[in-house]
Amino acid sequence: MPEAEETTFAAELRRLRGEVSLRALGRRASCSKSIISDLEHERRVPTLPIARGLDKALGAGGKLVSLAEAQRQRLSEETADAAGDSAVDGLLREWDEVWRRDFLKGAGAAGAALATGPGAGTPAAAGGRDLMDAHLALRAAHGRLDNLRGASAVYAHAVGHHQQILAWHATAAGPAERQRIAALAADTGGFVGFLTYDLGMAETAATHYRDAAAHARRAGDLSSCTNLIGQMSRILTDQGHYHRALTLADGALHLAGTAAHPAVRSWLHAVRAHHYACLADTRLAQRDLTLAWTLLERADDGEKPTYIGYLDAAELNKWTGHAMVRLGQRTPSLLRAGRTALDEARAAWPATSVRGSAEVLTASARIHAACGDRDTAANLASRAVAIATETGSARNLRAALTAANG
Repeated sequence: MPEAEETTFAAELRRLRGEVSLRALGRRASCSKSIISDLEHERRVPTLPIARGLDKALGAGGKLVSLAEAQRQRLSEETADAAGDSAVDGLLREWDEVWRRDFLKGAGAAGAALATGPGAGTPAAAGGRDLMDAHLALRAAHGRLDNLRGASAVYAHAVGHHQQILAWHATAAGPAERQRIAALAADTGGFVGFLTYDLGMAETAATHYRDAAAHARRAGDLSSCTNLIGQMSRILTDQGHYHRALTLADGALHLAGTAAHPAVRSWLHAVRAHHYACLADTRLAQRDLTLAWTLLERADDGEKPTYIGYLDAAELNKWTGHAMVRLGQRTPSLLRAGRTALDEARAAWPATSVRGSAEVLTASARIHAACGDRDTAANLASRAVAIATETGSARNLRAALTAANG
């Protein structure tokens, strides 16, 4: 007699829901109907809080929680095993080749010089949940300070903190602890990469992102790894390497599949839309923007990773504007949509994200200028220059000055 197939979370959820509507179950489980639909059709991986809510609402006696835990464990193992590693390694090798071929020499030495600061090379104290929480809180504080005052205000401290995490990882007691610390190292390393990039050192930022992606792979964190590869692609497109940027973004989205968090996948589609726009491919750019907005509806599920916590409608409107500025050069009718998106982004932009507002203002200045509204464009560019100067953002200042002189 053949063995019965193993029950999956999706199959059990469909069976237990029966005739109960998605909306009704969502109310009982404090979960959106779109999330439940995605879970039933295996378009997303169940998080434990959502699994617990559904389990309780359907009286499953813990079965849905057990199935969710088993599925997440299998995913973690698959991400960390040879198949996952080979896919990630292939993308990282692609990045290494681009870096060697297209970036200026001497970045390695610059990276070594910058990898110093308070506490660099000093092992952290013994591990534990409290220590991990303290490091997570410090990383969050660094992020808030960067948003308010800019990269220069936090850079040395962030680099020193990252070095402490690396030292802790090197002395971890066992595989489980090494995996947890590797996930933290991916986060702090990616943050250092962003800060370095914002200060105008693209080549060095690239090495930080590359190393952070490798740590995310070791941690089995698919969402973090694909997010970091997307960040690498953004550097490439800013440097004018559009086709190579697209190759990395394509690889990140292929690797992400349906398993990476919807917020990460939404952001990756938005970034790839910009890559397509730089290549004047209107159809594929607009397709990716549609996918980005669709995934945004599923992003706030209670487990959005902190490193992508900024993703919201304002952020997607910013990327929509970026794409339309490019596409409008060939198709002027798209400029109006881009201007509307950027006006909405500015109106909803968080007051705590001071540094990031310079990027939105610059894009708005460019699209208003393209629409013929020179006075508004000049005002927006002037504000962007002031903010970029105040926050020490070389990347934003360079773009804002170009827009102001445009």
